[in-house]
Amino acid sequence: MNDVLDGIDTTEERSRAFAAYWASLPKVDLIPRRDSFRPEAIPRLLPNVVIHELVSPEMLRLRLVGSAVTQDYGQEITGRNYLDFVEEARRPTASRAIYVICEQPAGMLVQLRSVTRTGRIMTRESIAFPIRGDGDAANLVYFCSSPARERDILGPESDQLQIMNVLQRTYIDIGAGLPDFHD
Repeated sequence: MNDVLDGIDTTEERSRAFAAYWASLPKVDLIPRRDSFRPEAIPRLLPNVVIHELVSPEMLRLRLVGSAVTQDYGQEITGRNYLDFVEEARRPTASRAIYVICEQPAGMLVQLRSVTRTGRIMTRESIAFPIRGDGDAANLVYFCSSPARERDILGPESDQLQIMNVLQRTYIDIGAGLPDFHD
């Protein structure tokens, strides 16, 4: 497969490395199976990887959250519902934006802005691709995030992420075209 990020604007080396690894995996109808994903192949990216399990439109379970992402959230979030970190009015849109990745299928590059409980602002880039879970269902989305920027490192240890907003979302054609979704 050619570089899946051809024509996509990203300067984040982690996004490019994660996309190249995902593109190298064997696919079934454009989507790799979970058992083909080998964490040991991308050890330096693992602290930035997050796995979303699409349980229902109201429940996007965070199955695995890398240590760098946990640190940026300021709390352990593995097992939680990703939508708990999205403004309530945007939850259906946020859920749909992630579901389309498995339905189309496609990749997604997102620029995110997060606000902590004490008002600090963090920005990051995340890239996501679909993965087949149990029974070959396309119900997992693997994200790799860049480290948070614009964070006041001297802030209190107890500061926790409160709300996350999308600054920009770009879908990535992985062979099935681009989803007809806009938020």
